[in-house]
Amino acid sequence: MTMDFAAKPDAPQESEVKWVREAQNGSREAFDALIELHGRNVLRYVRSFARDQAEAEDFAQETLLQAYRRLETFEAGTNFRGWLLKIAYRTCLHSKRKKSAPTPIETVVLATIAAKEQIQDDGELDAAVRKTVATLPEDQRTVVHLRFVEQLSHAEIAQITETEVVTVRWRLFQARKTMQKQLSSWAPCEPQVEGRTK
Repeated sequence: MTMDFAAKPDAPQESEVKWVREAQNGSREAFDALIELHGRNVLRYVRSFARDQAEAEDFAQETLLQAYRRLETFEAGTNFRGWLLKIAYRTCLHSKRKKSAPTPIETVVLATIAAKEQIQDDGELDAAVRKTVATLPEDQRTVVHLRFVEQLSHAEIAQITETEVVTVRWRLFQARKTMQKQLSSWAPCEPQVEGRTK
């Protein structure tokens, strides 16, 4: 089974459904196609838990191996990417508990800053955002990544992190409040709780 994390352009939904069905029936080629489609999303997500690129790739590979072993548990018609990210979340938490070591975030979350279009120096802003996000508690970093990088809904994030939607919204609010305070010189505005999403 090839662990290639470089994603191809999004395939039509019917292709993904077909690949999932074939993979559940034992086709490794179909699972490889799913990895090519979603592998980059998994790697991008686990970077928020990893200390370096090598550890991120270890987390991603373990996630995909666990997904392959649990394919029969995936329910047809549900969000396959969300299912993968839930496995990634559990894999990273399990690894971190075993190592008992803090891990910095590598993901730059520009979308968490309102009015970022007015910012001119993206390089300095990237560094400031990375440093600020790294100071957030792990539960807040997780929802920030899932919301603004993976662009998942509150309901999808709640399912992945096994919490309630109201908890997801509260963690996002707290994260935004902290980031806005520390990055006020870049984009001053009042933090707001996100409205309802589908």
